[in-house]
Amino acid sequence: MKNDVYLKNGIEAYKKGDYKEALKYFRRLVSESKNYYIGLTLVRLKNYEDATAHLKSYLKKATDYALMIQVFLVLGYAYAELENFRVARKYLQKAIELDFNNSRAYAALGYVYYKLNQYNEAIDSLKKAIEIDENNATAHNSLGYIYSDLDMDIEQAVKEIETALRLKPDYGAFLDSMGWIYYKKGDFAEAKKYLARALEKLPDNPEIKQHFRDVVVKEVARRKESID
Repeated sequence: MKNDVYLKNGIEAYKKGDYKEALKYFRRLVSESKNYYIGLTLVRLKNYEDATAHLKSYLKKATDYALMIQVFLVLGYAYAELENFRVARKYLQKAIELDFNNSRAYAALGYVYYKLNQYNEAIDSLKKAIEIDENNATAHNSLGYIYSDLDMDIEQAVKEIETALRLKPDYGAFLDSMGWIYYKKGDFAEAKKYLARALEKLPDNPEIKQHFRDVVVKEVARRKESID
């Protein structure tokens, strides 16, 4: 009976975003799913090292097929955050082995492939994610960013990011991608506009801050050239 109460209270706290409170309840559980809930919550708290330990512990005795897929996905995300992209790739591939039509897994794997400089695989994986779910905004964003970052197809990159922003308006990461595309196109005024909006949404994001600095430096250099 107490176990049910702990689980109910923990899930309620988790849904409210009170992850520290949720963790207190999940640690009291006596069940097969204890490590699953603790692992998910630790990921939310960005304690990725401990999260991966609990999630892998859960997998040793896991019997719930659907939860196993979810755990592989979360492990892939956690290891990507730890910048251990090879291990992240392994777990995301496991998720796909269990569910060939998992758009989220393909999208996440596309990002990981990109970080491993496996660009063709990244693009193929992201296209597969979109083929499965055309409303996967993250896949559209990642594909657009890769196209622009590798100077492959700027116009298609713009279309992909526009699609992502249509699905999730004012989403910080997508605004950053659009700003970076305009930077690559040499339109620094438009780039600054999008990156400023991105910083409003994600003020502590180091990558967006760096993108904004890059734009300012280029803008100043261009003005100096015009004066000289």
